[in-house]
Amino acid sequence: MTFTLATFGNCCLEDAAGKAVPVPALSLVMLAYLYDLGRPVTRRELASLFWPGPREAAATNLRSTLRRLARATSSNALVNSEGSSLSINSDVLRCDLDLKTQTSPLERLQTAIHAVARQFLPSYGEGASALDIWVRDVRVRLAGHLRSEYLALRAQSTSDSVRSELTRAAVLLLERDPHDDEVRKALLPDSDYTQGSGGIATSAPCRVSPHIAAAESDQQRPELPAHHTPPRIALLPPETSHEAQRRGSIANALIEDLTIAMCASKSVSVVAPYTSERIRASKDKAAILAHHSVLYALDTRRSDDRLFVQLIYMPTDEIVWASRFQLDPLAISHGKASISDAIQRAIIDRINERRSLVSSFDERPAPYFAYLKGLQALSSLNLPAVRKARRYFKNALDGEGGFAAALAGVSRTLTMEWLLTARNDPELLHHAERHARAAIKENCQLAGAFKELGVSQLYMGKIDESLHALGEAEAISPHYADVLYSHADTLVHASDPRSALAKIESAIELNPLSPDAYFWTAAGASYFLGDYQQALGYIGRMHDSNPASRLAAASWAMLGESAKARACRVRVLKNNPDFDLERWLKMIPHKERWQTELYREGLVKAGF
Repeated sequence: MTFTLATFGNCCLEDAAGKAVPVPALSLVMLAYLYDLGRPVTRRELASLFWPGPREAAATNLRSTLRRLARATSSNALVNSEGSSLSINSDVLRCDLDLKTQTSPLERLQTAIHAVARQFLPSYGEGASALDIWVRDVRVRLAGHLRSEYLALRAQSTSDSVRSELTRAAVLLLERDPHDDEVRKALLPDSDYTQGSGGIATSAPCRVSPHIAAAESDQQRPELPAHHTPPRIALLPPETSHEAQRRGSIANALIEDLTIAMCASKSVSVVAPYTSERIRASKDKAAILAHHSVLYALDTRRSDDRLFVQLIYMPTDEIVWASRFQLDPLAISHGKASISDAIQRAIIDRINERRSLVSSFDERPAPYFAYLKGLQALSSLNLPAVRKARRYFKNALDGEGGFAAALAGVSRTLTMEWLLTARNDPELLHHAERHARAAIKENCQLAGAFKELGVSQLYMGKIDESLHALGEAEAISPHYADVLYSHADTLVHASDPRSALAKIESAIELNPLSPDAYFWTAAGASYFLGDYQQALGYIGRMHDSNPASRLAAASWAMLGESAKARACRVRVLKNNPDFDLERWLKMIPHKERWQTELYREGLVKAGF
């Protein structure tokens, strides 16, 4: 019986029938190591590589692993034992590391693309152990093999059937080395790209916007040090390839075309489409973006016949540009180049504007990663999550004392704690205001800093000052959904719920996967407009509606649903047994008294 070892992507061992064989995970790596070396390896060398530490324990672990491997493969000898050495039995084991089985140049290129795109042993290679160093070395060799096959085939053929594969290879190679100008030539304007993602053909050529060439001239950007690494950007497709194929969506093809065009620019280092799709499908996007040192993410959302795109500067979580495009197939076929030009132009403009900031995070990534973890913790509206986020933001400040976004993050956690504890602790708000002002002092163009200043001032009762600060934030970043949300929240307290609802609906449209706080604010605006059913509808859209239980109780009570109102009241008192209605109403600032009285009426009817 013969077996096949797969090492790219999801590693596994398959029998002759293609059925996965249950073997220890580490034995797969061991087989790959022996196969790659192609020579006998001493037991001592193998044991110390896989189990650094006491020699006797390592030898025991090696014997146990080999025994379990033999048992799982019905004693078919995948590993030859030659005295004190071990080697692969090539008569029994085949491995995808052998990239020279194909005879056609195109097939060899496709095999090399598969090897690099899916990544060799993806669970390893990040540490400093000898095993991790070997994994990274194999990946470098695979990329070198891909480059050789790419250059050889490119010299032989320029047919349409080959060109799309050459483009895929070039994108992967430029992801690894953005300075490889020889590879970059394939993506210059004279190279047409005829195949989009999801198997959807695209008739318009993929090309670099003429604006990019101008934007990259020495006259339009500051001189960069020779060792400078261009800022890394990930263009996230709106759907997975499977979803795009099922729906016949052209949106993914447009984003892949754009990715390829951006690869031809020296202004950025572009994450390959295959990596971007894995990021899109991941539940932990922030961690993967940090792992790949991504400073910009082009987030895309498909809604019916429209594609929404927003460029996010990850170190500050700021939306620096956003737009919408129609996805009508006829319009796309004729206008895809102009859409691509518009997006490329906007991206390069915004990146050049922030070039001085990029070098700071490129040199000191640790504070940026800590900041990302803080943002991730704030996805939950509860006290432990808020305090955890504050610790991350403070860690970021320990590494970069003038990190304005982290100062603004600390401010946000303080106002959120004030709101969640409902204890009317003025010190929390004073600290929040100080941190927000410190952030503005460090970076007067940071919309998030003005936003946090406005939020802290709102709960301090400085409603007019809050509106001014949030107006400044919105002027700096008009597409920043969090700024629109905070502005809407202040408008609710400024006794203008109609304007507040319009603004929060704009924020929800900008950020369709909205945080709970957006819906909470929309519910508050609806309540003060007298639309209690709509208020409950927004609360129902929250992932965790517990923080809005007071508002839900008041809404049910105003609708005459006493039992449901009392049930919400029970939840409030369970989470906050010391809740006092009058003290709470004094805490919440309203510009006009009618709002306070309307809220009191609902809460009293609910039994508070």
